[in-house]
Amino acid sequence: MRQITISGNIGNDVQVNSTQSGNKVANFNVAVRQNRPDNNGEYGTDWFRCSVWGTRASTAEKFYKKGSHVVVTGSLSINEYNGKTQLQIDVSDFDLPDNRNANNTNSTKRNSNNPFNNGGQSIDISDDQLPF
Repeated sequence: MRQITISGNIGNDVQVNSTQSGNKVANFNVAVRQNRPDNNGEYGTDWFRCSVWGTRASTAEKFYKKGSHVVVTGSLSINEYNGKTQLQIDVSDFDLPDNRNANNTNSTKRNSNNPFNNGGQSIDISDDQLPF
């Protein structure tokens, strides 16, 4: 079995379906940026089709939206359809997006106490402030 963990952004809203036996399955695509640029300096994108089964399908549907950053782990299969290759992950584990607590006041309070949360701006630290 091939296990894989990917980190990327969801390319479409989650689609949830039910099987004839009543099991839920959530499907979505994840875009993963390639590590190295091509000869033109452009970074390519690999697309993975992800499937989440059972009660986790409802969780994925609730929290995952197009553009959400996700980390998923599962078994990888490579399928050929009409001359195209499809990378498929049967998801066994996933992280929830960071914005899941956007309306939660506790997360706002927690972030305001974070000394490294500077809105993406650089932080000036002198050598005297370093503990080593």
